Amino acid sequence: MNIQTILVPVDFSTCSLLVVRQAAGLATKLGARLVVLHVAELPADLHASTAIRPDGVERTAADYVVTDTRERLASFATAARELGAPVEIDVRLGSVVPTILAAADDLHADLIVIGTHGRTGLARIVLGSVAEGVAHKAHVPVMLVRRESRPECARQSCEWCPHEGRSPAEARIAGESQG
Repeated sequence: MNIQTILVPVDFSTCSLLVVRQAAGLATKLGARLVVLHVAELPADLHASTAIRPDGVERTAADYVVTDTRERLASFATAARELGAPVEIDVRLGSVVPTILAAADDLHADLIVIGTHGRTGLARIVLGSVAEGVAHKAHVPVMLVRRESRPECARQSCEWCPHEGRSPAEARIAGESQG
């Protein structure tokens, strides 16, 4: 199997960086490029072209989220480059699983490396699993990376980290949208 492009979807949990580092190590060994992707979801009642002024400057909700997310993904790219992997950043708006799958197709990804939150029982049934959805529907191989328990997370599992998988800009817009 010739792997030239590895797609790594990330949320902003504290454990995402661990997944990027593992994928970067693999990309370096294989001579593949790494694409770090974050899929941002705007609140259902907020259109991407809606004009907002979160910092006193008017711009669209989509531009605000994408710009902020790109800046925050820079640390992921730096960590991957430190391990020798050529890396690109990609930010897309949409529903998470279908958007990850579309990105894999658009980028001609040969492999998707994605972390699992390790939810079990009712939490998994209610919240679903992005990793599971991607693994079941992807047209390319998917490598699941079990995220380790982190003491700084309230429940020692990534799904309980402060931003719940969203960038701070996504969380701010969601909070404003809900009043």
